[in-house]
Amino acid sequence: MASFFRADDKISLEQTDVRISAENGLSFSQNQTIGIYIPPSIKYFSGKDSYLQCELLIKDDVDEPNDCFATRLMLDGSIGGNALFSSLRVYAGNRETLLEENTEYPSYVKLKYDYSRTDVEQKKRAMTEGAGCWVPNTRGALGTTKSQCNNYVFNPFMDTINAGDNDKNATETEGDAGAGLNFIKAKLCLPLHCGIFAESSKVFPNLMTNGIYIELVMAPARSLLKQMDSVLRTRRLRLNPLFSGAGAHATKWSAGGNAQEVWFQNVDGKASVQNFPFVLGEKIGFVEDKSDGSIDGVTTIGGGKDTYGAVINKIEWDDTNGKVKVTIGRGTNVTSTLEMDATAKNWFAYSLSLEDATDWSPSVEVSNVEMIVHKVDASMYESDMKGKIGRGGVINYMIPSVSVRTHSTLESERQSTIPLNIDFSMAKSIMCVPTDSNILAASDNACGKGTYLQVKDSGGSSQIDTQISSVSTGYEGCSNGISSYSFLIDGKQTPSRAISTKKVSDKRGGIDANFMVELEKGLLAGGIVTNSFEEYARNFCISRVLAIGEDAVYDGRGKTARLNCSYEGNTAGVDKPSVNMLWKIFIKHHKRLVIKGDSIMVEN
Repeated sequence: MASFFRADDKISLEQTDVRISAENGLSFSQNQTIGIYIPPSIKYFSGKDSYLQCELLIKDDVDEPNDCFATRLMLDGSIGGNALFSSLRVYAGNRETLLEENTEYPSYVKLKYDYSRTDVEQKKRAMTEGAGCWVPNTRGALGTTKSQCNNYVFNPFMDTINAGDNDKNATETEGDAGAGLNFIKAKLCLPLHCGIFAESSKVFPNLMTNGIYIELVMAPARSLLKQMDSVLRTRRLRLNPLFSGAGAHATKWSAGGNAQEVWFQNVDGKASVQNFPFVLGEKIGFVEDKSDGSIDGVTTIGGGKDTYGAVINKIEWDDTNGKVKVTIGRGTNVTSTLEMDATAKNWFAYSLSLEDATDWSPSVEVSNVEMIVHKVDASMYESDMKGKIGRGGVINYMIPSVSVRTHSTLESERQSTIPLNIDFSMAKSIMCVPTDSNILAASDNACGKGTYLQVKDSGGSSQIDTQISSVSTGYEGCSNGISSYSFLIDGKQTPSRAISTKKVSDKRGGIDANFMVELEKGLLAGGIVTNSFEEYARNFCISRVLAIGEDAVYDGRGKTARLNCSYEGNTAGVDKPSVNMLWKIFIKHHKRLVIKGDSIMVEN
């Protein structure tokens, strides 16, 4: 009999890490496919301790004055390097038997990361996966919410301005629009979010499948890169540098007046050149933060022979006034169309480098791709396993998997019926993410121009962020003015009453209690630990639990299911739908690998 006070004998298994390079190239770019084969010589491995390692270099497309100007760039602040891949497939060693597939990989990882986020996890993802995180150097001091896409001081994708030097030293272009901004290679370590790897706690019997083949398809460039939040007009405007004066410190900039020097107030942690969000060669404009929450831009044009506009050619610290001083216009006067008086109104600077871009074509280069496989020596079990198979035995290996379905709905629809395929024998949860289906230019997506409006403050004393527009179009959920929803599963409405979402979809903010309860249950059943609901409105998801409990499953074979959504439109407190949507429906379920002799079957 085992004693509580005595440790029973345990077997220690030898564990080592094995590096396996991509077999079809040394470097990869957009829309290419990365292939990695883990041979059966690695007989057993731990998927959750294995990861993809690579180096990433951002290649900006700076071609002024006709196209665009310099600006800081990074990957998605929430998921980082996971946005590099549009789809993930895992095959058996024969490269024909598909074990797992996720054709909407970034959306799934973003859903998982946004709702499982903790400060510690996000900082770890920033160090290893190229994600963003909040840092005090780039903090806001005017009441904005924290941004995960604003760390430009300790960013892995570019050099830090004045690194190792006085952070208040001036920076100058010396005639080069890109001076002061240098993109560098970042090393990423990315878990693969599927049942064989990051989502599995079991050792995988790789020798029984004759190895496995991993296929990763690189995402297109239009959805990859983002600007920093504190230079954008459309996201958390009060994070941006606050105008103090032009021509001379604290001097208003009159309508029709010219200026070549601009001062910015010492707020939001901008008390040095290093903490200043703009870079040399960046084109800027100014915008008024109105009390009613609306935003008006100010057009700035250049004078003389150069018509670049307000392009930065020097950033320095004015020690006398305790302000950041910026020289603009490249030696020519810049004319404002409206009066800017810092004593009367708040005027914030924002980047026009991508808002005014006509043909911006950035790219990324992924190189030195390796799969770090955590090999486990379980040879003591191997002969027994092979013996049982030789005597007609069968190996059943369970994988927690996710299947993806998509469905389109139009902006004009007020009652939508979305079919759900739950034809799985061991289903756990349904997670539906409605995304904006519009195809935007890379520049618009990076700066949030014309994208889905997620948050719009009502103005006055309650104003916090002014507004937040999406910079993750295509893989971030949009509530889109939905007023209620219900599931119809096996002929029964589930829950028995429709779930109201009027407050959740209100861009001014709000919470519907029943919706939040249903959301949490569905995510937990889908294997997503709900540590945070910070993004409940900005990454909208409708979920439904099918089986409660770790070992419980739902047999959905032969059963019909659909999601009914209502959009009431102009009803008080409910916004009208504003975009066409592509619903990404993730069905979390268990699948069984049946290994018998030389055959491998996958049972859903």
